[in-house]
Amino acid sequence: MCEEIELYFSELEIIEYFNNQQGIEVINADVIYNPIQSINITRDSNLKIILETTSKIGAETKAETIPSGMVYTNTNEIILKNKFSERTFVLSSVTPYSCKISISNNNHERIELSSIDSIKSTLKTSIEEKYLIEFVSNMDMKNFILSDNISINKSINETTTIGKINFRDTTTNEMKSWGCITNKINNCSFHICRYEKNSKIYQYILYDKIISDEERKKIRECISFILGKPILYLGYCTYSEDFKMLSFELKRGYDFKGACTLAELPPTILNLNMSNIIDSNIFNNLLISLYTNYDKYDFQHLFWMYWHASTSHFYSASVQFGGCIESLQNLYLEKNSSGKIIESKEIWNNFRSNNMDLINKLRINESEKDLLKNKINNINILPQQKLLEKLFDLLQIELTELESKTWKQRNIPAHGKRVENNIEYIRGVKILRTLFNRLILKISSASEYYFDYYSLGNEKSYNLRLLEDGIKDV
Repeated sequence: MCEEIELYFSELEIIEYFNNQQGIEVINADVIYNPIQSINITRDSNLKIILETTSKIGAETKAETIPSGMVYTNTNEIILKNKFSERTFVLSSVTPYSCKISISNNNHERIELSSIDSIKSTLKTSIEEKYLIEFVSNMDMKNFILSDNISINKSINETTTIGKINFRDTTTNEMKSWGCITNKINNCSFHICRYEKNSKIYQYILYDKIISDEERKKIRECISFILGKPILYLGYCTYSEDFKMLSFELKRGYDFKGACTLAELPPTILNLNMSNIIDSNIFNNLLISLYTNYDKYDFQHLFWMYWHASTSHFYSASVQFGGCIESLQNLYLEKNSSGKIIESKEIWNNFRSNNMDLINKLRINESEKDLLKNKINNINILPQQKLLEKLFDLLQIELTELESKTWKQRNIPAHGKRVENNIEYIRGVKILRTLFNRLILKISSASEYYFDYYSLGNEKSYNLRLLEDGIKDV
């Protein structure tokens, strides 16, 4: 039996598709009570995927009691198969957390709730995958107008056109046009889409070819930085040349403990006219610049810290943004200069050797000598303030007195000290975030401008500055 051709642009539609499956067979129930009578999945407001199963009272489980406080890798897995379509479903990292008995008309059944990390489905077929739709959240872009178009042409069938890709569907709606952003990296075209249709919000990225999870993650994280708000990944589905769905995967979302509450704060302009229309050429150039430097400067690690800092309380955010800057600073100096006081290896080795000889001659115990030797080994590193100044000098951008003062105060909470002026410290966090933005943009050669989120702008926008100009207290 062949599956009907239907298009899914939302992960909620994939969830509905799964819940409506007929002819499901349980190949492996693992930690869930089995035999399973019914199975259903939902996604809650925290982006967790919840599995609900029902079984008779006499059902059994292979679940073992996990000691409280134990840290372990969850390998629990449920495998299902549709006997009509040859489609399999694998539910991974299954964790049962609730079980209750329901009594209705003298019929007793067990209702069990479990969290799962992912649900992955594949269709046993030789058909080649052609297109990929990546489901995301938190990509609101409500303050922007997207410059490219998604059009729906109403005829007997409905055709959704995104770039050069035409999706055919059998549903009918009024003719409409929505925005998207078309991009291209390494001969791969993709479209960043966000719109509302039939009272539903759609947020996804459409790829015109199949690329790896790793590459798509790089692209998502670069897009997030450009938009100034982290995109939350929820899964994907793939289609054949004739738009038959071949595989899908839904993932548990992670929101950095508050990403949905963040405002969109792009690091630089997305249109030279300073309008809210995103220029797809400018956006694509930014994306290519960031993507090109992603591995060289470990943007995966930097962006991970950056978004956690963005969602943190200001008291700890200063330390975290400082950590972002230090990490980028160390990577750049390692690849392009050094963080040493004495850069000549010959001079340093002579200095070190002479001092080691002096320590060995001292009439102190060996443990005290070891402490002194460790001090000698670590004294050839520039202080953090001098490292930052050296980085800005190498990049030929200004480090102002205000920025330098803020940098010196970033670790006050890390040492358990009291913040005396909350307003000043909160504004200092804005400086640290902006400093990081400037460094990323400069090192990536992504833009000549940056938004100054410290200085007060007008009622519609923040101040725009040249990258080489620092933030001054006016």
